Amino acid sequence: MEWYAVKCLFHHPTRKRAGEAYLYEERITLWMATSFEGAYLKAKEEALQYADESNSVFIQPVSAFHLFDERITEGTEVFSIMRGSNFDPSSYRDTFCNTDLDRTT
Repeated sequence: MEWYAVKCLFHHPTRKRAGEAYLYEERITLWMATSFEGAYLKAKEEALQYADESNSVFIQPVSAFHLFDERITEGTEVFSIMRGSNFDPSSYRDTFCNTDLDRTT
């Protein structure tokens, strides 16, 4: 068994703000599994419960990451994704990272 991080996508229809058509949540959870498929299955099961408890709609698991470190400690990489783009660094950051629409609290 090894560690996997799985990112799941949710929609929160009752928590959107005025002017927002949708509010999405990207949530990453950690799982011990023997494969990506096993991690996805565990994440999906938990995501359905989370969606029920948070009055959200589970859309789907969107990606997974195999943790390479033997032990989880400070500094352990728990998720990484690379995306090709034609955006320059500032435009990319302003479009995908910490935008005014992001809610971190």
